[in-house]
Amino acid sequence: MLSNTKIIQLYFKPEQVAQLDPGFTPYDNTTNTRPELREWYIWDKEYENLCAEGLDYWGFVSWKFKEKTNLSGKEVNDYIARNPGYDVYLFNPCIANEALWANSWEQGDIYHPNISTIGNTFLAKLGYTDYDVRDILLDRTRTVFANYVVGNRKFWDGFMEFTRALFTEADKDPAFNEQVFGEGLSNYAHDLSLPNFTFLIERLLPTYLDLNNLNVLPYRYTSETLPAKYEPYINDITALSDLKMLINKLDSDELYTIWNYYRHKCLDQNRGILGLE
Repeated sequence: MLSNTKIIQLYFKPEQVAQLDPGFTPYDNTTNTRPELREWYIWDKEYENLCAEGLDYWGFVSWKFKEKTNLSGKEVNDYIARNPGYDVYLFNPCIANEALWANSWEQGDIYHPNISTIGNTFLAKLGYTDYDVRDILLDRTRTVFANYVVGNRKFWDGFMEFTRALFTEADKDPAFNEQVFGEGLSNYAHDLSLPNFTFLIERLLPTYLDLNNLNVLPYRYTSETLPAKYEPYINDITALSDLKMLINKLDSDELYTIWNYYRHKCLDQNRGILGLE
């Protein structure tokens, strides 16, 4: 079944054009006037235009998509066409992170100190006072890194309203504004000027999916598409990811204890596994 889908591939330097995929729509982001907002700026800028196109689905990927996922644009579009009817399709390039962490907030606190606290502060401002991002086990139907998501109008309408609220709430609270937009507070090693904003967006996306119970299909790697770096660990990654799915399905504390034991065992026995991401 064919769907009316547009997946936009962003590039921000002319030399990156050679790595673009013909299965995606190229987008020249060399003149981004808000680089500290990363791809969200383009999501927001193009939102009304994409709505007007009457698309079934749209999404955004970076110029490094093939390098990160080992997938082509054709494979992505074919996967969506073969599996119609979902609100959201996830193409997570960090499957070890999904399997080994309870959620991306737990992972994020290691690299972006206190980002989960900022996330909880934001959610409380929106009225989610009983939701603690640190306590939620997010499985592969919710977890995605690098924002490699393709969604329908229902998803994008809601998610853009949700994330635009970061600006609204920050305007009302100077201390929160500094936490979200303060230069360099993300502690991101590759760009010491970046605020927490872009890393909040990356983690708010799975949380938004969870809060709204959207119908989500995550891409599952095959032996042909699995990136080579995962091959030595794929049995552990698959088992831990499957166990998270079962924990959520059965709401089982006993299975959580088993998953928690074996994820730590996996980390202890494979010290370099987190470096894959």
